[in-house]
This record gives sequence, C-alpha cells and structure tokens, in this order.
Amino acid sequence: MDKKKVLFNSDTNILGGVPDYASMIQYAIASLDKTKETDFSFRTENAGKRFIAAINRCILSFKNKEHKMIVFDALSTDELRIDQKLIVIFWQMIINNDLFAKISENYYMKSVYAGRLSLHPEEIMSYFYELRNEYPGELTWSEATLKLTASKYLTILKKLGLAEGSQTKEIKYPNIGDELFVIMVKLALSVYPNEPTENNPLFLYSFSDTASLINRLKSIKFTPYWTLTQLGNNIKIVLNNI
Repeated sequence: MDKKKVLFNSDTNILGGVPDYASMIQYAIASLDKTKETDFSFRTENAGKRFIAAINRCILSFKNKEHKMIVFDALSTDELRIDQKLIVIFWQMIINNDLFAKISENYYMKSVYAGRLSLHPEEIMSYFYELRNEYPGELTWSEATLKLTASKYLTILKKLGLAEGSQTKEIKYPNIGDELFVIMVKLALSVYPNEPTENNPLFLYSFSDTASLINRLKSIKFTPYWTLTQLGNNIKIVLNNI
C-alpha cells in the first residue's frame, strides 16, 4: 500500500539548524555548477545527510530549466551581495516548501504588510492549530515538535536577514533593489507561467503592496526586461528576450 503523501514536512526544522547560510549558498552554487567541488561540512555524517537532503528539496528544486538558470545566475553573480542572495533563498523556500510558504503567507507577510515590529513563536503555534483544522491529518506532531518548528521558522528568518533578536524577533524590512526586483519577476513568471499578472503568487513576497508593485513594474527603467499590456482589469507581464 502506498504511503500517504505528507503535505507539510519537517524541512523547516532542519534548515533552521543549518549553521552557516553563506556556506549553504556556496554549496548550492557548486551543486549547480558541475565544474566545481561541493563541500559542506557538518558535525556528524547523519546531520550532514539530513541538511543536504533538505537543501536539495527546498533550495535546489526547480520547476523547469528557466527557473534553475535564474536561481543559478542570481546565486553565482558577484553583482549581488550576500544579503540579496539570501532573499533569493527565501523565495526558493517559498516555492519549494508548503509549510514554510503557509507560515510566510499567513503570518510573516501579514505582519509585514500590517507594519508590525515583532514576531512571536506562540503566534505561529496558534497558526499551526488553524492549519491542523484546515488540513486534517497534517501536522500530527507533538507539541514539543510544533514549538520547535515555530522557533526554527523564526531562526530561518533571522539567518535570512529578515528578522533579528532572540526569542521574540524584530522584523527587518529588506530593500528589494532593482536587481532583486528583476530576479523576482523572472522567477515569478518562470515558476507560475499561468499567472503573468500582478496576482502572480510570488508577488505576495515582494514586500510591496499591489499598487506599489504595479507602479514599479511600469517604471521605464525596466522596459528592457518586460513589456506590460492590459488583460481585462489586470496587467499582463511579458518578458523580453534579452
């Protein structure tokens, strides 16, 4: 009998324990570039296997060749700082991990758009109970594991440069510069090609409200990268071949 597929896995816990995200990016680059050696050391062999498996699922998984090339180019270029590359990692984890995406959509981004200053693990715990009701049979973990997951989620945000502090985390609002904005739009259209509008799911994580996003998409500086047309009440984004 086939084992029931689990929608929400424990990769958030595992990636929260990765000690060095800069080294993780170097591992990701080497994994995508077959001419380089991959080397990512951990305290124990078992820990290393768990970390590598989670990284492969959450960061080194791609919907298509275009998606893979966009991520590789972003992580390997010298034109992006490490803090900017960590935002790309954030988007990859959104795309590839359902639990991380759910918490980010319904807790973290709602807090960001509400202008909140702090994040609390107890609030994430409360959201887990909502998810249990919404998805019966999921998150049937112990209270201790749920609590750890809430804590590790906030730890990931801290390591990604999106929060700071110890138990209670203070929100750090990132600057999505022009280079990152172009990467995000390309990612959004490669991963969700059927949503070439301002309603593309990845745009929720742009740290811009819809009106600001549309105004930025219309900026003349981005005309080399995409063309905008009207699609009913929405705008349609078409990438240029450059």
